[in-house]
Amino acid sequence: MNELMVVELNELVSLVSEIDYESDGFQLLQRAGALAFNDLVEEFTRTGTCKNKALLALVFVRLADLQVRDYAMGFTTSENIETVSSMWRWLLEIAPSGQIAPVAALHSAISYEQGKGELALASLAKALQDQKSYPLALLLTRVYAANWPPESFATMRKDLHPKVCAALFSE
Repeated sequence: MNELMVVELNELVSLVSEIDYESDGFQLLQRAGALAFNDLVEEFTRTGTCKNKALLALVFVRLADLQVRDYAMGFTTSENIETVSSMWRWLLEIAPSGQIAPVAALHSAISYEQGKGELALASLAKALQDQKSYPLALLLTRVYAANWPPESFATMRKDLHPKVCAALFSE
């Protein structure tokens, strides 16, 4: 990634406000984060990249939210797993410092599900390097140590994703 893009992305990330969970509108910000993620996946699926730096910045910041992150995790299906895996790998290359942990943890989980254990561990290490106590990374550390079967991720997504969608998109 070129240096100018790094600077622009860091500036744009700094302009995106964190979600204030004490405000009445926090669910709208979560929903906007999930919809931005949808837009990113659509553009990446179409073009293999995303030129919209404002969209990237919004997604990076919103992935810090548990609901948005879980929505992004649940988005993966057997039909799109390769594309989504490529997208996480690409995002990991451009994620600004402080925004790496969610992307790396999500990439780790999808890599583990694909049977790519070494890649899963390498991404997990990146997540913990960015945020040493990132909750999903700590959970994945325990999951991998317990030798959970990779297919358990798809089963969990099937059960949890509808609940996350209901929380994000119901009135």
